Parts: sequence; C-alpha cells; structure tokens
Amino acid sequence: MSETIKQKAVSSIFWRILEQGGKQGIFFIISVVLARLIMPDQFGLVAMLTVFTAVAGTFIDSGFSTALVRKTDRTQADCSTVYWFNIVISIISYVILFFGAPLVADFYGVAELTAILRVTSLNLVIGSVAGVHRTLLTADMDFKALTKLNIASLIISGATGIILAYMDFKVWALVFQNLTQTVINTLFILFKVKWSPSFIFSRQSFKEFFGFGSKLLASALLDTIYNNVYNIVIGKVYKASDLAYFNRAQSLSNLTASTPTGVLQSVTYPTLCKIQDNEEVLKNGYRKILKISAFVIFPLCLGVGAVAYPLINVLYTDTWIFAATLLSIIVFSMMWYPIHAVNLNYLIVKGKSNLFLRLEIIKKIQGVLILCVTIPLGIKAMCWGMVASSILCLIWNTHYTGKFLKMGILSQLYDLLPIITLSAVMYFSARSLAWYLGDGLDSLICSVLLGASVYIGGALLFKFPEVSELKNLRK
Repeated sequence: MSETIKQKAVSSIFWRILEQGGKQGIFFIISVVLARLIMPDQFGLVAMLTVFTAVAGTFIDSGFSTALVRKTDRTQADCSTVYWFNIVISIISYVILFFGAPLVADFYGVAELTAILRVTSLNLVIGSVAGVHRTLLTADMDFKALTKLNIASLIISGATGIILAYMDFKVWALVFQNLTQTVINTLFILFKVKWSPSFIFSRQSFKEFFGFGSKLLASALLDTIYNNVYNIVIGKVYKASDLAYFNRAQSLSNLTASTPTGVLQSVTYPTLCKIQDNEEVLKNGYRKILKISAFVIFPLCLGVGAVAYPLINVLYTDTWIFAATLLSIIVFSMMWYPIHAVNLNYLIVKGKSNLFLRLEIIKKIQGVLILCVTIPLGIKAMCWGMVASSILCLIWNTHYTGKFLKMGILSQLYDLLPIITLSAVMYFSARSLAWYLGDGLDSLICSVLLGASVYIGGALLFKFPEVSELKNLRK
C-alpha cells in the first residue's frame, strides 16, 4: 500500500471518527431530551414504519453506490446513469407508499400511521437528489466534508425536533425532525459537490452496475427486512410502547457496535479495493482491522450491557426501565457485529457478490426460524434468540475468509481470545458493582470507572499489541 493511500486512509479514519463521534454524541443528547418530552408509544409509531422506508431506500440504491465506489475509472455516463436511476426509483417508491399507507395503517390497527407514512416517505425522494453526490465524496474519501455537512444538518434538525416536542407536537416532532435533516443535508451536499448530471442513461453502465449491484440489492433487501422484522412483529403482536423499549435498547447497542464498525467499513472498503489483487497484503490488512475492531467494540458493547439499568434510569427515567432489560441481552448479539462485517467485506472487495448473497439467504432463513420459535415466549426470549443467531452466523460468515484467506473461525477466535477474556473480566466487574450500588447516578459513574480501569489497565499490563496500533493510528 503506498504512503499516499495510507495517509489518506488515516486522515479519513480521523474524520469519520470525528463525524460519527460528533453525530452520535449530538444524536444521543437529542434522543435523551426527546425521550423526556415524548412518551414511548409515540416513538413506537415511527418505529412501526421503519421497515417500509428502509426497503424503499434499498431499492433506490440497488447496490449502485457500492459499485460506483468500486469502479476506479468511473465516467460521467456512469454517474449520470446512477443518478437518474435513483431519481426514478425514488418517485416510484413514494407513489407506492403514498397509496399503500392506508393498508399499512390497517395492518397495525393505527389510523394515524397513514398520514405519518406519507410525510415520512418524502425523505426518499429528497435524499435521492444528492445520492450520487454523496457517493462521489465517499469514493474520493473526502470524509472531512461529509463530517461537517452531516453534523450541521443533525444539529439543525435536532433543534427543530426538540422545539416541536416542547410545543407538544408529539409524534410529528419526530417526523419533521427526520424530514428537516434530510432537506438540510441534501442542500449542503449539493452545494459542496460541484458535479451535475447529464441527460444520459447508458445501457452499458446500467448493465455493468446492475450485474454487480443486483446481488447486493437482493442481499440488502434480505438484510433490511430481516433487521426490521422484529419491529414488524413487536409492533403487530405487542404494544407500541414495547416496540419503543426494544428500539431504544437496539439503538444504544448499535451506538457501541454498528456505528464504530460502519466508520471502519466506510474507510477501509475504498482503501482495500485499491489493494484487492495483493492477497498477502489484503490478509494482513484484514487481520489488523479485525483485531482493532474487536479491541474497541467488545468492551464498549459489554460495558454498556453491564451498566444498562443505571444508564437507562439516569438518562431516560424509570419510564424506560424495561429497555435496560432488553439492552443487557442485545449487547451479547451486537458485540460480534464487527467480526461479521469484516468477514463479509472481503467478499465485496473481491467482487464475489454471488457468494455474499448466498450467505445472506442462509443466515436469514436461520434467523427467521429462531424468531418464529421465540415469538410466543416474549420479547426477552426474542432478544436471546438474536444472540443465538449472531453466534451461529459467525460460522457462516467466516467460511469464505477461511477458504480463500486461511482465516477461518478458529483462527480468528484464537487471535481475539485475549480481547474476549479481558472484556469478560471487565463486564463481570462492572456488572457486579452496578448490581450492588443500584440504579442511581453514583452507580453509573462508579461502574463505568471500574470497567474502564479494568480494561485499559489490563490491556497495558499485558501489553496488548492493539494499544500500539491505536497509538500509531492516532499519530
């Protein structure tokens, strides 16, 4: 890997960390304020509709943005073709959701969902206008610009949501917060990226991108529907407030797992694409990414699970305390997220979208079967089912990296064993103290300090190599 690529990758990581850290920090503050102004059942109404807009968003992208980033010799015809495709599909998606909204409301038995879905779906059309512009910034690894734009739009939209919530707009405060963020972000992106589409739609470009992206589209659809199937089931079978508790627990768990992993993925994907033909360098790169990801994310996930009760009680009040029960379970599922992502990223970098799709189909069938078994047992059992599914998915996701890079599940777990052991010691230490002290602020502070001391002190005492890697990355 050349020094230029390394320097750009490190710079990108810095800005992505700053962006995600800033975004999540701001979003976290906003969510705490909104949770104190809006009741859980109102959050549940918005969560019921997530699957429909998420599926539509997946169709709009269709894997074309990933294909556009991967193609290093992209042309104006390529970009314009993707742009017009995104616009047309977004309009079609909005029309379908607009007229299908009453059916969705009837499914859940909540008439108010018709108007909410029709307004929320506007995000799809507005966001598609800057889809290619955003992809070009990612391809150029200009995460500095993305950081500034995303944080600015989040602050403005967050302030809008809080003001509306204070004025007792209830669920509409959440709806217009999301809409404002999309509008502001789109305008900022269009102003920043000096690219304009041509009135071109290249069949050759479309065929090339569709050939690669169609497999990713099918995989993404499976993933999107599966990731939201819990929202559908809980929203249909249980109360809207129960869905809000589940979503709160899941979002906090995502904050410690999928968000930091997403930072690494967004930076390492374009970087690893540049070295995809050098298998030895690629393997070493993956091992480092795997270990650094686990070193950071394992303790974050388990740490949040250890202090779940005082964390929820202090931040959101005891109205949301059932979310702590769910959070303390879900973290054992989400802690493996970076391992899944790193292994699957190899298939995308190597252009093996057909194998990627095959894995997704197998895992989703497995997950649905586990879900069907746990639905009658309650929401807690469903969360434990997520843990079981995540562990089983490790076997599937490491199959091809084991086959092609000689990095199978046993090899990876052996590499990660010291990190897993230290994270477990940290978890039991912090969890025991939190249980002893209760759910107050003193318990939260003392448990966090103890957990951090155990993990950081252990890593330094036993000279974990990841400490040096992170120091070098910082430099």
